[in-house]
Amino acid sequence: MGNEFTNKILKLALPITAQQFMLALVSACDAFMLGGLNQNSLSAVSLASQISFVFNLILTALTIGENMFVAQYYGKRDFDGLRTSAGLVLRYVFIISILFLLATFFIPETLMRLFTNDTILIDYGIKYLKVIGLSYIFSGVLQVLQGILKNCGYAGRCTIISAVVVCVNIILNVILIYGYMGFPRMEIAGSALATVIANGLGLVITIYILYLK
Repeated sequence: MGNEFTNKILKLALPITAQQFMLALVSACDAFMLGGLNQNSLSAVSLASQISFVFNLILTALTIGENMFVAQYYGKRDFDGLRTSAGLVLRYVFIISILFLLATFFIPETLMRLFTNDTILIDYGIKYLKVIGLSYIFSGVLQVLQGILKNCGYAGRCTIISAVVVCVNIILNVILIYGYMGFPRMEIAGSALATVIANGLGLVITIYILYLK
């Protein structure tokens, strides 16, 4: 019984740990590549990312509640309750994602001035925020749907999806930031666009797996 319980914990904990490691790897790669451009780009993204940090805090609070109810309903095989609870969280996440998207698109300067008065950093940050806002919808919905997968015994699938997202993000960072393979050199906006595309791809894959399962 003890070994069986340990194996179940490891099957859940190891994929989630690997997933968090890969997310940290993306941030490290972003910092390395942007640092190769100039210090202002790196500093601006670091400040602009505080908006994403606040968004992720809200998202984490909602998904923790989702995980609790999804696990409970899945254990009872109450799939109507599972869909209802996950759908409710998804609705709130979508609304919050839209609000953050609108804020980053229409008032990016105001958001940057919360963290700095340096006009150069503000200008860089505006370029980043106007693009990264699109990723909030993708990443928000992605986290909700992956919460369903994790609590229904498919944590390993989530790790694979995260690995794909990380690899695509890093590759697109190189291409879009520096302008390789015929693409324009987008610099700081390229880093944001790479994140948007990678999260969008992760969402598509997750929806496909949910549809199959």
